[in-house]
Amino acid sequence: MDDDTDTATFTLDEARGLVSSQPFCRWWGLTVVDVGDGTATVALASAPHLLRPGGVLHGASYEVVADLAMWLAIMTRVGSEPMAVTIEMKTSFLRGTSGDITGTARLLKLGRRIAFGQAEVFDANGDLVAHSTLSYIRPTV
Repeated sequence: MDDDTDTATFTLDEARGLVSSQPFCRWWGLTVVDVGDGTATVALASAPHLLRPGGVLHGASYEVVADLAMWLAIMTRVGSEPMAVTIEMKTSFLRGTSGDITGTARLLKLGRRIAFGQAEVFDANGDLVAHSTLSYIRPTV
């Protein structure tokens, strides 16, 4: 991975504490599974309010998992930086599911202002259900 920033310490406990403190994340039923150097894995528990007609998870569910995982992956490299925000996201929806999903993001490029990465979202059977590329902007220091 190309980067302009040293590896920071951002632990699994810190990630879980940050996510569990956010009402938005609690409403979605999001939990942090793991964080590593430039990676993060997030889970979403399926719930009736997240299903669209036809009984499948709404597409936004896939995207919120990918987006949160990428945000956390960035923090594994720069430390807690809650102001980094998404500036572009492209998601390919590959199949529908009605069950729980898990997404893993990987940071591919970290610059002084822009971070770029990808995320894969899987259903409970381990089948790929969505793929996203994401760009974030980091606040000026």
